[in-house]
Amino acid sequence: MRSILKLIIALFFIIIHPVLSSSDEGHSAESYSFHLEGSHLNAMVNINGGMYLNHGHPVGFHFELLNRFASHQNCNIKISPAQDKDPWEQLLSGKTDILVMDAQKDSIPEEFSDKVIASLELNSNNQVWVVRKSDFPILQSMNYWFGYYNHTKEYKNLENKYYRIYSRTNFNNGPVNVLSPYDHIIKQYSRQLGWDWRLLASLIYQESKFKVSARSSRNAYGLMQVLPSTAKAYDIDNLYDPEQNIKAGTLFLRRLVNLYNKEEIDSLNKIKLVLAAYNAGEGRVADIQRVAEYKQINQYHWDSLKTVIPLMNHKGEIPMDLLKHGSFKGIETLNFVDEILGRYDNYKALVKK
Repeated sequence: MRSILKLIIALFFIIIHPVLSSSDEGHSAESYSFHLEGSHLNAMVNINGGMYLNHGHPVGFHFELLNRFASHQNCNIKISPAQDKDPWEQLLSGKTDILVMDAQKDSIPEEFSDKVIASLELNSNNQVWVVRKSDFPILQSMNYWFGYYNHTKEYKNLENKYYRIYSRTNFNNGPVNVLSPYDHIIKQYSRQLGWDWRLLASLIYQESKFKVSARSSRNAYGLMQVLPSTAKAYDIDNLYDPEQNIKAGTLFLRRLVNLYNKEEIDSLNKIKLVLAAYNAGEGRVADIQRVAEYKQINQYHWDSLKTVIPLMNHKGEIPMDLLKHGSFKGIETLNFVDEILGRYDNYKALVKK
């Protein structure tokens, strides 16, 4: 019954409502459907999920859905997750034009019910896009578009892409073909590194669990936990855009690959040094190498470097002028490298190349 009601409402916006709008306001259904052409809007996705992959990737889903809506309307929509901002304040103040929310969990607060209005429910997860009542034309355009789009094969493929259950490191049901909704982007940019895409995917899982809205305590953002300063260096302006984030992350990785492209470093140790530098910074890795050289240990072999890292947090055991970036515990970096490569071994065995 619920699905039949939703279909009736959708048909109203596809067939009846555009006709009424045309007779009342003198606009054709075609011009009405492109009411937002040339507009610049801000959207905020206020939905949890994606950290645990069996919950799907709702932020990524709405990011792509909003982009497809913008493409259809020939308008521009800048999208960001809510993070620590008050989504209702952002919407009511005009800083956000479209608020994506869970219709059941995050129902509209009573004090705002006369100021905002929600779209049709967009999928079986009861999620809606909310706008200010003064922006009712935006709602009309959204409902008109979604009234037919959610019955297309393209939409069904999109929903399956983001809400299917993806395997992680536990492949109880045998080999899989996909790891995330972003595999096609990961494959594209991994080629620029000369890496197996599954290695880059393992790094991204380590950083964000494939959650586009991830943000660290160090203010690193998105799938590859890229710092704003890094993004700026590569002319990237939206770290929540999956492709822009992966582009920025892989450009930084490529610089590290070139940094460690030395005859003394074999291919496996190059990867380990790159991963360590991605996590701790190339300056920290240079400190580790200086300590190794002081201890007459091979500074180009990661397993050798691992033995000197514990010394970097104990004053008096090594000259402090070797540590140009201060003392360093290194436990996080050691785990970072080991866990990425361990997961990569699983991916190589059970994920199609």
